[in-house]
Amino acid sequence: MILQSVLIGQQKTNKDMLPKLDPKVKYAPYDYVIRYLLPIIPKGLTPNQVTFTRLICTPLLILVLAVQEYKIALPLFIVLAFTDMLDGAMARLRDQVTDWGKIWDPIADKVLIGSVLVILLLQVNFALTVFVLAFEVAFITGGTFMKMKHKDIDLQANGWGKIKMGLQSFGAGFLILGSFVAIPELLLVAQICLYISLFFAAVSLFKNGI
Repeated sequence: MILQSVLIGQQKTNKDMLPKLDPKVKYAPYDYVIRYLLPIIPKGLTPNQVTFTRLICTPLLILVLAVQEYKIALPLFIVLAFTDMLDGAMARLRDQVTDWGKIWDPIADKVLIGSVLVILLLQVNFALTVFVLAFEVAFITGGTFMKMKHKDIDLQANGWGKIKMGLQSFGAGFLILGSFVAIPELLLVAQICLYISLFFAAVSLFKNGI
């Protein structure tokens, strides 16, 4: 009986530690999973710091990819790709959305994915590389233009853009994995993910999402 009371009390305490959900906020599906991880993430760590870490670590990923150290590149990419979900979820769940984050979070994502594509996909499928990078340039250019023209506009990634980014992350991950284990089929899977991402990229761009 005492043990049961302790367990119930512990469950209530853990539940109280979870960030409250704001009905006015549009949460991504993975936000509900990361919500359970936030109690163990220091409150002093901000989403902008996570984004900045991704930015400064991407050159390291470029270096290990350039020297074909795929056994280091793969886990490093997985960690950096995870920070893409983490910073956005932290910002929404902890109410720490900033103008800096809105601008630099998508830029950090595009630099991360673009680096992998230029180094690995360019050797496999030149046309696909050009198409994916062209869309990313269009996102950045269009987003900057809209922000300059309408300073009060709130440019955020829509659901289509999040799916696009997820497919690109899987595609880039399969590119690294396929290069690591030398299995051509994995490179094919990577290209399929990236081809599908082009559709979602087009819809996202049409809806002015970055």
